[in-house]
Amino acid sequence: MLSALDEKQTSTSTRQASPPPPPHSNNIFTTTLRALQNELEVTERLLRSNFVGFLFIFLGGLLSRVVRAPPTVAEGVAGTTNALLVGLLCSYVFDICNQTTSPDEDSLNKPHRPIPAGLITVNQAKVRWLLVWSLGPLVMHYSFGFWAMVHLFEWEALITFCYVWPRWFSYFMRNFFASFAYCILGRLLNQVLAKTAPGWDISFVIDFSIFCWFMGSIHVQEFHDLEGDRKSDRKTLPMLLSLRGQKVLRVVTSIYILAFGGGLAFVGYQKMDQDYLTAPMSVLQLISSAVLAYRIVASTSPEMDKATYHKYYYIPVLLILLSLALVTK
Repeated sequence: MLSALDEKQTSTSTRQASPPPPPHSNNIFTTTLRALQNELEVTERLLRSNFVGFLFIFLGGLLSRVVRAPPTVAEGVAGTTNALLVGLLCSYVFDICNQTTSPDEDSLNKPHRPIPAGLITVNQAKVRWLLVWSLGPLVMHYSFGFWAMVHLFEWEALITFCYVWPRWFSYFMRNFFASFAYCILGRLLNQVLAKTAPGWDISFVIDFSIFCWFMGSIHVQEFHDLEGDRKSDRKTLPMLLSLRGQKVLRVVTSIYILAFGGGLAFVGYQKMDQDYLTAPMSVLQLISSAVLAYRIVASTSPEMDKATYHKYYYIPVLLILLSLALVTK
């Protein structure tokens, strides 16, 4: 009897000492967490190259409205949140298409991107492309109305024509794409922010003016990489010109920038009584335009051209945008 009792106690203690099997819910949680971490890394690598440009468009547009019609704290928080989220969406819409259709080029020039880095396959990228291009317009319609959805469709159409079919991307279309993209995204942002604060509904004249400024100057981005463009057979305006033609292009571009800045400063002088910020903003944009124009003409190396585009080009754009918001008030 004692032997049977000892055997029973031993069996009971063995069962109590054995570790319980891992719960199934922990496995699901771990798998989900890893999938989310992987998707965040894919998204970060996907958006890294162009995120600053999209951030400039959407936060610059938001700032122009803040200067024009100062918001309440609630409107400011809501406007900033909406601008960032819509900017991320538009950036994803562009980059998922661009990188899905050019994996070979990215493997040579930008191996950090998710496809050449091996984080996703081309087919997996196509699934993301289909989802975001289908669901994105529906989200815009539900959140911000019909015209916001239409402008996102316009953005998808422009990307399709230039990057998918028929791939219209001559030197003229390179300038036009960047300029018209701003116009479309500016109108999209206007629909989003007008829902946040009625005073933030601004005129199309502002977006069209920035479109004109970009059309006459965006080729500044091409000056620093002429050798790379020749090797990749990319047709840019400076590459198609002789050395003398490039010098003429620099001079004409600088004159255009100065004329644009000078004309806006004159309008600001005439309307300086409308807002105390109008006169100083007009002067600042003219000074920054003059600095940019000088650097374009006086450049002595590709390194200087690269610094001109990355450090000096967008400052006058932002100040011009702010000046336009004030003079059209």
